[in-house]
Amino acid sequence: MVRVSLPCVLWGCLLAVVHPEPPTACSENQYLVNNQCCDKCPPGKKLVKDCTELTETQCTPCGKGEFLDTWNSLTRCHQHQYCEPHSGLQVLKEGTSETDTTCTCQEGQHCTSNDCERCAPHTSCGPGFGVKQMATGSSDTVCELCPTGFFSNVSSAVEKCRSWTRLTASDARPGGNPHRDGALDRHRRLAVCLHQKSEQEVKG
Repeated sequence: MVRVSLPCVLWGCLLAVVHPEPPTACSENQYLVNNQCCDKCPPGKKLVKDCTELTETQCTPCGKGEFLDTWNSLTRCHQHQYCEPHSGLQVLKEGTSETDTTCTCQEGQHCTSNDCERCAPHTSCGPGFGVKQMATGSSDTVCELCPTGFFSNVSSAVEKCRSWTRLTASDARPGGNPHRDGALDRHRRLAVCLHQKSEQEVKG
């Protein structure tokens, strides 16, 4: 058995106190550098200089057109995204030092992806079809075939199927053209018949 003198034991304890073990992990808002934990920079600021045993972390605000949205140890800020007009985009919300710019589509257009990097014109529903669901800034028009009793004779991104002119039960007939007003068609045919009849009476 090796004997260790009491002074050696005490000296070892003293060294352990003066020179603690370096940390292997830091808290959420800190980062490890040179065997010590430094405070991260808050949102809106970037790192200028790491902390030391005697000084704290040095940070500086992001410049104009830049942002950082989390606690960080970055030396450069992110650039605000640009809402490209030629891609159909416009600014929905201006960015700050802590948030990015939010883009949206110009009037009459919608985003083609979740990150809204490009826009496309709303789809128009052609004759025989009406708008079931209006387009929004993030979704296209939803069209539906006009059912019996309804019609559409225009291409539109806002018009729904319109109801035929109301008829009496004796005038109604099954079927119909979803492109045209069935009642108006029958009225036109009746007018032509009356006109032809009057011409025949004049000739007779």
